[in-house]
Amino acid sequence: MTTRVLISFFCDDRPGVIEQLSALISDHEGNWLDSQLSRLGGRFAGVLQAQIPQAQHEPLNSALNDLSGVGITASLTDAGDASEASLGTQRLTLMGPDRPGIVRELTRALRSAGFNVRSMKTAVETAPMSGEPLFRAEASIELHEGSRLDELEWKLDAMAETMTLEIDLIPD
Repeated sequence: MTTRVLISFFCDDRPGVIEQLSALISDHEGNWLDSQLSRLGGRFAGVLQAQIPQAQHEPLNSALNDLSGVGITASLTDAGDASEASLGTQRLTLMGPDRPGIVRELTRALRSAGFNVRSMKTAVETAPMSGEPLFRAEASIELHEGSRLDELEWKLDAMAETMTLEIDLIPD
């Protein structure tokens, strides 16, 4: 019997990290499925989903723990069951002057209107004309039974006005 697992890791950014992780998965009769990997600052971090035989769960977990000897901090957990069925997705984009609290206010609005973040990517860039820090976010959000799109739109409009942001919500 096989099981799906999640492996999260971080380490100093250097060539060969993904090769080391993929070799461990292969050595434990596993299959690399999905992943989100990124360089953040001078570190490399990610989370991946793999399918492995149930009998390889503990040996793979042990092998991942041994990676600390080469500077990779990794952990293994069961992937769990998929959550309730989504009624659809919306793509949210956000851009404006960087300031503390943007992600907190955005996720607060999403949660209170009954939406779930499926994926989100954020970055701080330099604005072309002014050179000021510019915050960008793009997210895929799921609609579920009880999600209130009108409430979310109202909250995002208020947030955009208060924080001088441009926020767009586009059906997928």
